[in-house]
Amino acid sequence: MRRLVIGSSLVGAMIAPLVGFFFTGCVQPSTLGNPTAAGGGTSGGRGGSGGGGGTSAATTSTATPPVIDLDASVFNPDAWVSEDLAPPLPSSDANCGSATSTATRQPADVLLVLDRSGSMDYSTSTDSNCSRGSTTCTARWPALTSAVDSTLTSTSGTINWGLKLYSSPNGSACTVNSGVEVPISATSVSAIQSQIAAISPSNNTPTAQAIAAATAYLSTVNDPNGKFILLATDGEPNCAPGGSSSTTNVQGTVDAIAAAKAAGFLVYVIGIGPSVGNLDNFAAAGGTTNYYPATSPQALTDAFASISKLVATCVFTSTKPPPAPDNVAVYLNKNLVTKDDADGWSFGSDTQTIILKGNSCDEAMAANSAVQILFGCPGGPPPPPVIP
Repeated sequence: MRRLVIGSSLVGAMIAPLVGFFFTGCVQPSTLGNPTAAGGGTSGGRGGSGGGGGTSAATTSTATPPVIDLDASVFNPDAWVSEDLAPPLPSSDANCGSATSTATRQPADVLLVLDRSGSMDYSTSTDSNCSRGSTTCTARWPALTSAVDSTLTSTSGTINWGLKLYSSPNGSACTVNSGVEVPISATSVSAIQSQIAAISPSNNTPTAQAIAAATAYLSTVNDPNGKFILLATDGEPNCAPGGSSSTTNVQGTVDAIAAAKAAGFLVYVIGIGPSVGNLDNFAAAGGTTNYYPATSPQALTDAFASISKLVATCVFTSTKPPPAPDNVAVYLNKNLVTKDDADGWSFGSDTQTIILKGNSCDEAMAANSAVQILFGCPGGPPPPPVIP
């Protein structure tokens, strides 16, 4: 432990290591009392304009100078010792300290709604069934599961995923169970990967029923994250109520998607294969304008990547509010970000929420990017352009 011995007047400094927060203290020093007289006698005063200095027979002692621990201690003026205490949290009073915190990204919640109808055994580029063992035909379901695998892995920590399959496994041609196969969570990736790896294409395409079930489920997810549906399908929906399993149900699907959007859940649409029909009406009803066509494994992977970037947030939160909201700085990869609503940062719904915009958001979305928030003291100096 390094110690600094101060003379008769106290000058305090405290340095704490960066473990969650980094504090540079601006603790108010206490006023020291006069040394205690050790012996009796009379003491003459210091000469003024009309008198001379007297003589003193008193003996005084000098108080032991304080010892201030420069590692992680705080000086206690009452006991005249340095105590091993945690540094003070930043506040708006004399105990304010500058604090740098690594911000936590607020994730998005995305429910995958995947079509596993029998035609998902067809080629991604043609409307022909891939023969078993073919080396020249890539079936839609394996291409879809591969794209999902890579997307889930690359977005870990920025998106919480869930899974809804249709028709439901072990059901009839048009069966869609309530609920989901894998609930949305931050740890759902391996469960989703295992679920889709164990499923084979079968049955019909009850898309409207699947979207309705997805909307009902998302309405029960009580967290502050934005919520989205990602629909991947290879054909026209059927299973219309009152008809046979093959009766088309386009309007019913549009209505179900519009209801999802009205509930607050945008719906992104991927169309797999060359004959999916015009899915732009689905995307428009879901508030996302256009669907993403995918007639190759790479196009399917690219579609997932594009949608993931759109839904992933540039919203970051800190664990505590700043002591001085007008003295907050945001750093991206150690460099100061300008406070700017269009291309920098701004506060969100409160001063613990930071939103990155424009190019700053794009940079924050890159792998291994770090966003940090510096809380300064009221009336403190401006933030440095770069932090260590």
